[in-house]
Amino acid sequence: GSLYLLTSVGVTIYRRQYATPTGSPPGGAAPAEQLENCFEELSDVTQGLARHLENFHHLVAQYDAAEVQRWADNRSFWLSQWKVANDHCQFATPRAGAFKKDWEQLAAVHAELREIEASYTEELRRFGHDHAPAMDRVRARLGKIGKHLTLSQDSQPAPDARDGGANSTDSGDPRHE
Repeated sequence: GSLYLLTSVGVTIYRRQYATPTGSPPGGAAPAEQLENCFEELSDVTQGLARHLENFHHLVAQYDAAEVQRWADNRSFWLSQWKVANDHCQFATPRAGAFKKDWEQLAAVHAELREIEASYTEELRRFGHDHAPAMDRVRARLGKIGKHLTLSQDSQPAPDARDGGANSTDSGDPRHE
């Protein structure tokens, strides 16, 4: 996961530094190469979001402040990738020509990725506000019960020691077996 993240960052930095304008301006027909570059960049952003969202179930299962901070940091990184892809590809700019439909589809994918991320983030916030405190209370109660049970078991003598062994079924005499 982190190796891919570093590779993705490296590719993004490389693309920023060595990007060369190609083809016609955004309003005109876009060449196939520009479309392919934007397709690849959006594919990277999609994979980045998938990796980011993989951690969602960990946060819901155990709402940990440190884990939430990592989620927020990863979210910021992903949002920056998403914005850079838009800056490079200008998805909102209407296109004409042979690739018009492809550009429209890429623009729709770009917008939908943001909607998916926003939905997950909103669910996490709702969980953190509405359900995490209740889960903390449940865990605290279970912890108290567990301590009480442990203390109760530790304070009770062993079964044979309680009655002095008088009720033991093992008399040591092989005839009673």
